[in-house]
Amino acid sequence: MPSYKLYKMLHLGAIVLICMTTAGLAFHAWLGGTKESAGGARKALLALHGVGMLLAFVGGMGAGAQTGAISSEHGFQSWVHIKIALWFALGALPALPYRSPRLAASLFVVVPLLVAFAAWVAGGFLPLTR
Repeated sequence: MPSYKLYKMLHLGAIVLICMTTAGLAFHAWLGGTKESAGGARKALLALHGVGMLLAFVGGMGAGAQTGAISSEHGFQSWVHIKIALWFALGALPALPYRSPRLAASLFVVVPLLVAFAAWVAGGFLPLTR
C-alpha cells in the first residue's frame, strides 16, 4: 500500500497541474484568445486539467484514508466534504475564461484563494475539524 507521503506528493503535484492549466486557459482568454484560436493547445490543457483532477482526487482520498479522515466505519470527517466541494469548483473553473473573458483575469486571484482555503481547511484550522 502506498504511503501517506506518496499520496500527499501526488495530491500536491496534481494541484499545481490544475492551477497551471487553469492559468494557461485564463491567460489566453484574457489576451483576447478564443476557443477556436487556441486550437489543439486548449484541448491539451483541458486533458491535462482532467488528469490533474483525477490525480488530486486519488491522492487526496489516499492521504485521507491513511490518516483516518476517511474510513469505512466513520465515513468522511466534516472537512473532507468541504475539500470535495472545492475540488468540484476547481474542476469547473476552466469553463469560465472563454464563456466570459472579462472573468479570466479574476481567476488569477480566485484560484490561489481557493487553493489557500483548501490548505487551511485540511490543516485543521476550521472549528468543524475539532
